[in-house]
Amino acid sequence: MGRALPLLGLLLLAPSAFAAEAPIRYTVRPILERDSLTALAVTVQFTGDTDRETRLELPDAWGGETELYRAIQGLEVSGGHATLADGDGPANRTIRHAPGAALTVRYRLVQYWPGVPAMRGRNEYRPVIQRRYLHVIGNAGFVRPAVDSSTPATFETKGLPAGWRFASDLEHQHTGRPLMLGDVLQSVMVGGDIRVAKRGKLRVAFAGTWPFEDQAFIDRLQPIVASHRRFFGDPEEPFLVTALPLQGLESQISVGGTGLDDAFAFFATLNAPESTLTRTLAHEHLHTWIPRRIGRMPLRDEASDYWLSEGFTDFYTIRLLVRAGIWTPQQYAAEVNDALRAYATSSVRTAPNAEVVAGFWKGPEMQKLPYQRGFLLASLWDSRLRAATRGAHDLDDVVLAMKADAQSDTSTMLASQLFANHMRRLGVDVTDDLARYIERGEAILLPADVYGPGGRVVTTEVPEFSRGFDIEKTSANGNVVTGLDPDSPGYRAGLRDGMKILTRTSGKTGDSRVPLVYRVQDGTAERVITYSPEGSRRITLQEFVLDPAPDDAERRALAARLGGE
Repeated sequence: MGRALPLLGLLLLAPSAFAAEAPIRYTVRPILERDSLTALAVTVQFTGDTDRETRLELPDAWGGETELYRAIQGLEVSGGHATLADGDGPANRTIRHAPGAALTVRYRLVQYWPGVPAMRGRNEYRPVIQRRYLHVIGNAGFVRPAVDSSTPATFETKGLPAGWRFASDLEHQHTGRPLMLGDVLQSVMVGGDIRVAKRGKLRVAFAGTWPFEDQAFIDRLQPIVASHRRFFGDPEEPFLVTALPLQGLESQISVGGTGLDDAFAFFATLNAPESTLTRTLAHEHLHTWIPRRIGRMPLRDEASDYWLSEGFTDFYTIRLLVRAGIWTPQQYAAEVNDALRAYATSSVRTAPNAEVVAGFWKGPEMQKLPYQRGFLLASLWDSRLRAATRGAHDLDDVVLAMKADAQSDTSTMLASQLFANHMRRLGVDVTDDLARYIERGEAILLPADVYGPGGRVVTTEVPEFSRGFDIEKTSANGNVVTGLDPDSPGYRAGLRDGMKILTRTSGKTGDSRVPLVYRVQDGTAERVITYSPEGSRRITLQEFVLDPAPDDAERRALAARLGGE
């Protein structure tokens, strides 16, 4: 159970001398009925265009969500004889007004879906307005004029009830520089019956109850944050994590998050394993740098470069956990093998990058593919750099050089371009690899010695992993078995459509060599069903195997290899 901490002082973003002239001002006020939060009243003030028309953009598609504009109610505009007209789609409006008029847009932000945040196959990025708390990500909740994201802005809250706590990364004021519209959109705010734990400049805002103490969570997170700042050579900066619990069945686990500018939003069911919590926290915090501080992402079809932004983040997530002593080489090997197994068993692993871009938000396998490709290629390129430079350089040198270039005011390069340039300077040309493994989607096979002394990558042929039923439809159906193949081992073992899976007591997703054991409800009786999840097809599986008893020299070499030191 989380314990409440003393109320922290609320910092509102009072306009500075510079911000007083900012053309966009956001004000948020909670709306309560009988002490229950029902909506947020949002006011946006800005100067209209001189041509008498200003385009207004409502939240729409972001993070895999669509129709986010459904959260916007009672939209109205005033000032400069303004009138509001439909735009060219449901997420757009046109304001007609006097030239350069001072305009005020008002609306109510509501939770347009029923119930509480729950596991549904993706994170809860939609605005959450519960009776006792709110959780809003900027891109999902703020209406804005169609102007550049670098346009100055201000943000403040008003009318917070007595006893409320509030937290947002917009309170950070971005360490001296004026707030911009892009900061507002890439922000998160929570308020109401929440708890805020603090360690130095790190804050965690908790909504709901969790199976761990608040301080235990920040104790887990703080060493991760410190290790990342050491690696990138950056001082401690204000950073916020919001933690939102997801309701789910006992047998279902969901852990995820989304990295923002100087914050990330974290979501999890209460039964999430500790190792998964640690990995997710590390991954999301690394997005502070990858890719934000190592180069630009494409303005269109951003998913085309997710192999770098997500795959490299996965690679450095586990490398830096080992380097900080938070994880052991054995945990590193387990993570590598999870990635290798998921990649080997993916039905889309040879999809060209164009298909990844088109289908990224349409299915979990396509969504995971750039993570897997980027992770494996980072391992491969790290090994090649060490070989090409006789151990003098590795991928760390490239990433840190990218960060130095990206900090230059004159740098406009994509992160992928900066990466290729710095690899080439150190003697490794990745042009062919990018064409083969990313653009054309050829299968990636790691060499046996990619991770150096102390371990090796072993390649074998195994039956494909197959549960025998449709896992997505089964999950969506309340864990009631759906789409069972009558020719599958599960059917032969006695599993049937309509049985409810109560729990899985054995099995490893993606590994057909480990028997699946399900406890199921079959009518009024409970049964235990055991079978080997072997499909009819054989696949090439790679595994990273640590030497059973490496000598001291090998152990040191392996630790240095994994830790990059």
